[in-house]
Amino acid sequence: MTQGTQRLFYGGICEINNVYQRRRLTRMALAMMHHAVHQLRHESGNKDIPKGIRGFLWKNLHRAYRLGDFWLNIPNFEQRGTCKLCRGIESMEHILIECQDSLVRQTIWNLAEKLWCRRENDWPAIKYGTILGCNLAHFMDSKKKRLEGKTRLFSILISESAHLIWKLRCKRVIKFNNEEDRFHPKNEIHNRWVATLNKRLKFNKLLTNTSSGVLLDKDNLPDNWIRQSGVLVGIKTRHPPGRKK
Repeated sequence: MTQGTQRLFYGGICEINNVYQRRRLTRMALAMMHHAVHQLRHESGNKDIPKGIRGFLWKNLHRAYRLGDFWLNIPNFEQRGTCKLCRGIESMEHILIECQDSLVRQTIWNLAEKLWCRRENDWPAIKYGTILGCNLAHFMDSKKKRLEGKTRLFSILISESAHLIWKLRCKRVIKFNNEEDRFHPKNEIHNRWVATLNKRLKFNKLLTNTSSGVLLDKDNLPDNWIRQSGVLVGIKTRHPPGRKK
């Protein structure tokens, strides 16, 4: 104690407070995740999820991304905490599910819902906790048998859609410098999502033929569709106006 200085002691106190704050945010994220999947049974992390998405979910769980409130108390950098689309506080929740002025967010979640509803009727309300816990949820039939196809499709749709929203946001902010005339048009967003889903399905060996786009023949599709060959996704890519298909 006699060797310490006021600056040293102050720095130590700040570090303790920062550690406590990070742990508090992690506990909050865990609570949101458990709340979102409360009615669903849990299992260990799905190893089929690509490394990039596992990292994205892990960083979200631990609030590792520097967004929103992180910048508001840093002089000359406060503007980084504000969404350039709607001027709200740009948290991860805001980017993925809340921003009403984000064409990327609206387009991608609409596509995810459209695909899901080709086979299912119960598209859930997507919350931040739903995204964090998407690989922990699984669905069961009336006989308590795991619905493998429904479970895997849910995990793929939620994780890939959320990750793509984040990647396109980063490209808009970092590469395009929020220049409005360089924002992603709707057709490009649509096609990026279709390509992403096709790539993921092929990666997981769920499909052997993805030439027509992204899933499903609802009337004839068995629950074990993930092990069937020739199952096609029913959302196709789009072409710019006037361009021949």
